[in-house]
Amino acid sequence: MNEQIVEELRSAYIYLGMAAWADTQGLKGLAAFMRTHAEEEEYKHAMKFFDYILEAGGKAELGTIEKVSTDYQDVEQVLKEAIAHEEHITSKIKGLMDLAQRLNDYNAYDMLNWFTQEQIEEENLFTDLYDAYKLSGKNILVWDRNIKHPE
Repeated sequence: MNEQIVEELRSAYIYLGMAAWADTQGLKGLAAFMRTHAEEEEYKHAMKFFDYILEAGGKAELGTIEKVSTDYQDVEQVLKEAIAHEEHITSKIKGLMDLAQRLNDYNAYDMLNWFTQEQIEEENLFTDLYDAYKLSGKNILVWDRNIKHPE
Protein backbone atom coordinates (compact mmCIF):
# COMPACT_ATOMS: atom_id res chain seq x y z
CA MET A 1 0.00 0.00 0.00
CA ASN A 2 2.97 2.30 0.50
CA GLU A 3 3.77 1.86 -3.16
CA GLN A 4 0.18 2.80 -3.98
CA ILE A 5 0.58 6.10 -2.13
CA VAL A 6 3.36 6.93 -4.58
CA GLU A 7 1.19 5.77 -7.51
CA GLU A 8 -1.64 8.07 -6.42
CA LEU A 9 0.64 11.05 -5.84
CA ARG A 10 2.28 10.37 -9.19
CA SER A 11 -1.20 10.48 -10.70
CA ALA A 12 -1.62 13.96 -9.25
CA TYR A 13 1.75 14.93 -10.77
CA ILE A 14 0.75 13.54 -14.15
CA TYR A 15 -2.49 15.51 -14.16
CA LEU A 16 -0.67 18.66 -13.02
CA GLY A 17 1.74 18.15 -15.92
CA MET A 18 -1.22 17.87 -18.26
CA ALA A 19 -2.74 21.00 -16.69
CA ALA A 20 0.52 22.89 -17.24
CA TRP A 21 0.59 21.86 -20.90
CA ALA A 22 -3.09 22.74 -21.41
CA ASP A 23 -2.58 26.15 -19.83
CA THR A 24 0.30 26.96 -22.20
CA GLN A 25 -1.98 26.01 -25.10
CA GLY A 26 -4.72 28.39 -23.93
CA LEU A 27 -6.97 25.47 -22.99
CA LYS A 28 -8.20 26.92 -19.73
CA GLY A 29 -11.07 24.44 -19.32
CA LEU A 30 -8.83 21.40 -19.66
CA ALA A 31 -6.16 22.99 -17.47
CA ALA A 32 -8.69 23.67 -14.69
CA PHE A 33 -10.18 20.19 -15.05
CA MET A 34 -6.81 18.45 -14.73
CA ARG A 35 -5.67 20.64 -11.86
CA THR A 36 -8.89 20.10 -9.95
CA HIS A 37 -8.72 16.36 -10.57
CA ALA A 38 -5.16 16.22 -9.23
CA GLU A 39 -6.09 18.17 -6.10
CA GLU A 40 -9.51 16.76 -5.31
CA GLU A 41 -9.18 13.16 -6.41
CA GLU A 42 -5.65 11.86 -6.68
CA TYR A 43 -4.29 13.52 -3.54
CA LYS A 44 -7.40 12.32 -1.68
CA HIS A 45 -6.72 8.77 -2.86
CA ALA A 46 -3.12 8.92 -1.64
CA MET A 47 -4.28 10.13 1.75
CA LYS A 48 -6.85 7.32 1.98
CA PHE A 49 -4.03 4.78 1.66
CA PHE A 50 -1.80 6.79 4.02
CA ASP A 51 -4.52 6.94 6.67
CA TYR A 52 -5.41 3.26 6.28
CA ILE A 53 -1.81 2.19 6.79
CA LEU A 54 -1.51 4.25 9.96
CA GLU A 55 -4.92 3.20 11.33
CA ALA A 56 -4.07 -0.47 10.71
CA GLY A 57 -0.89 -0.07 12.76
CA GLY A 58 1.47 -0.03 9.81
CA LYS A 59 4.31 2.28 8.93
CA ALA A 60 3.66 4.81 6.20
CA GLU A 61 6.63 5.20 3.89
CA LEU A 62 6.83 7.82 1.18
CA GLY A 63 8.78 6.87 -1.92
CA THR A 64 10.11 8.97 -4.75
CA ILE A 65 7.83 10.39 -7.39
CA GLU A 66 9.39 10.35 -10.83
CA LYS A 67 9.46 13.44 -13.00
CA VAL A 68 6.46 13.68 -15.33
CA SER A 69 6.02 15.30 -18.70
CA THR A 70 4.56 18.72 -19.34
CA ASP A 71 4.92 18.28 -23.11
CA TYR A 72 2.19 16.75 -25.25
CA GLN A 73 1.49 16.78 -28.97
CA ASP A 74 -2.20 17.54 -28.69
CA VAL A 75 -5.40 17.12 -26.71
CA GLU A 76 -5.94 13.62 -28.05
CA GLN A 77 -2.59 12.46 -26.67
CA VAL A 78 -3.40 13.98 -23.27
CA LEU A 79 -6.77 12.24 -23.08
CA LYS A 80 -5.52 8.88 -24.31
CA GLU A 81 -2.65 8.96 -21.81
CA ALA A 82 -5.05 9.88 -19.00
CA ILE A 83 -7.27 6.91 -19.88
CA ALA A 84 -4.26 4.57 -20.09
CA HIS A 85 -2.99 5.86 -16.76
CA GLU A 86 -6.32 5.21 -15.03
CA GLU A 87 -6.30 1.68 -16.48
CA HIS A 88 -2.80 1.28 -14.99
CA ILE A 89 -4.05 2.41 -11.59
CA THR A 90 -6.99 0.02 -11.83
CA SER A 91 -4.57 -2.86 -12.44
CA LYS A 92 -2.53 -1.82 -9.39
CA ILE A 93 -5.66 -1.76 -7.20
CA LYS A 94 -6.68 -5.19 -8.48
CA GLY A 95 -3.22 -6.49 -7.63
CA LEU A 96 -3.59 -5.20 -4.08
CA MET A 97 -7.02 -6.82 -3.84
CA ASP A 98 -5.55 -10.14 -4.96
CA LEU A 99 -2.86 -9.82 -2.29
CA ALA A 100 -5.38 -8.93 0.44
CA GLN A 101 -7.48 -11.93 -0.55
CA ARG A 102 -4.49 -14.30 -0.45
CA LEU A 103 -3.57 -12.96 3.01
CA ASN A 104 -7.18 -13.15 4.22
CA ASP A 105 -6.89 -9.45 5.10
CA TYR A 106 -10.61 -8.66 5.03
CA ASN A 107 -10.22 -5.10 6.29
CA ALA A 108 -7.79 -4.23 3.51
CA TYR A 109 -9.99 -6.01 0.98
CA ASP A 110 -13.00 -4.00 2.11
CA MET A 111 -11.09 -0.71 1.86
CA LEU A 112 -9.73 -1.65 -1.55
CA ASN A 113 -13.22 -2.48 -2.77
CA TRP A 114 -14.02 1.24 -2.44
CA PHE A 115 -11.14 1.91 -4.83
CA THR A 116 -12.43 -0.56 -7.42
CA GLN A 117 -15.68 1.39 -7.56
CA GLU A 118 -13.75 4.65 -7.66
CA GLN A 119 -11.65 3.40 -10.55
CA ILE A 120 -14.75 2.64 -12.60
CA GLU A 121 -15.72 6.28 -12.12
CA GLU A 122 -12.19 7.51 -12.92
CA GLU A 123 -11.94 5.53 -16.14
CA ASN A 124 -15.43 6.62 -17.19
CA LEU A 125 -14.63 10.26 -16.39
CA PHE A 126 -11.71 10.38 -18.79
CA THR A 127 -13.40 8.20 -21.40
CA ASP A 128 -16.42 10.54 -21.35
CA LEU A 129 -14.11 13.54 -21.73
CA TYR A 130 -12.45 11.90 -24.73
CA ASP A 131 -15.82 10.91 -26.23
CA ALA A 132 -17.05 14.50 -25.89
CA TYR A 133 -13.89 15.67 -27.64
CA LYS A 134 -14.50 13.27 -30.53
CA LEU A 135 -18.22 14.19 -30.69
CA SER A 136 -17.30 17.87 -30.92
CA GLY A 137 -15.57 17.02 -34.18
CA LYS A 138 -12.33 17.59 -32.31
CA ASN A 139 -13.20 21.28 -32.20
CA ILE A 140 -10.81 22.12 -29.40
CA LEU A 141 -12.16 25.58 -28.61
CA VAL A 142 -15.80 24.54 -28.34
CA TRP A 143 -14.91 21.40 -26.41
CA ASP A 144 -12.54 23.18 -24.01
CA ARG A 145 -15.09 25.84 -23.11
CA ASN A 146 -17.73 23.21 -22.35
CA ILE A 147 -15.71 20.96 -20.05
CA LYS A 148 -17.74 20.26 -16.95
CA HIS A 149 -16.14 19.41 -13.65
CA PRO A 150 -17.61 16.35 -11.95
CA GLU A 151 -19.39 16.98 -8.68
